[in-house]
Amino acid sequence: MNNFIQIFGLYMNELESIVSVAIVEDHEEISSSLELLINNSRNFNCVGTFPDLKTSLGKLKEIYPDIVLTDINLPDGTGIDLVRKLKPEMSLTEFVILTMYDDNELVFEALKAGATGYLLKRTPPSKIIDALIEVSQGGSPMSLEIARKVVNNFKIPSPSQTVQEQLTEREWEILGYLSKGLRYKEIAIELGIGIETVRSHLRKVYEKLQVRSATEAVLKYLNKKTI
Repeated sequence: MNNFIQIFGLYMNELESIVSVAIVEDHEEISSSLELLINNSRNFNCVGTFPDLKTSLGKLKEIYPDIVLTDINLPDGTGIDLVRKLKPEMSLTEFVILTMYDDNELVFEALKAGATGYLLKRTPPSKIIDALIEVSQGGSPMSLEIARKVVNNFKIPSPSQTVQEQLTEREWEILGYLSKGLRYKEIAIELGIGIETVRSHLRKVYEKLQVRSATEAVLKYLNKKTI
């Protein structure tokens, strides 16, 4: 009974926590619309909007948001540059691309840089919020077209040491749950551990597998499982 109460408490705390989101978008109208959308959504708070790469590189490390929603095409660089530069220093922040581009090369470059999700700007507002909820719960949201590209085209070479050999039994177990679509809080409940413990294990998984996102880690896991 005590274990149930503890786990239920963790679950409720996670549900009620406010998720901070920053926006990197050079079009003021789009940026303002996204800010309004986020601030009007329960449990989300927009903590900053930035119009270019230079400004966001300096400010994001100061405010350290839970999620960064970024366009690709910026006046002085790209959102992919942003992810590539900040993800190693902001490992707890999830970066989601929101762009009009569905080019294969850009999709895979963004994922390899460490982006957690990839959405197209034609995504309805309600689906954008759904994607942010998914990210905050450990998921990797993608527009349907993008998900198909990943499934059909993303190939990962087999490492010299197998994926399973690189990981501890618990890390392998967590990665298995993640591959089945479970979110961080669901994995925590399944294993009877805290969400931060799940995140800690996953950070070690990323380091061992030399990846920067849950998407890449799961793809390596699935690649191993099909051999």
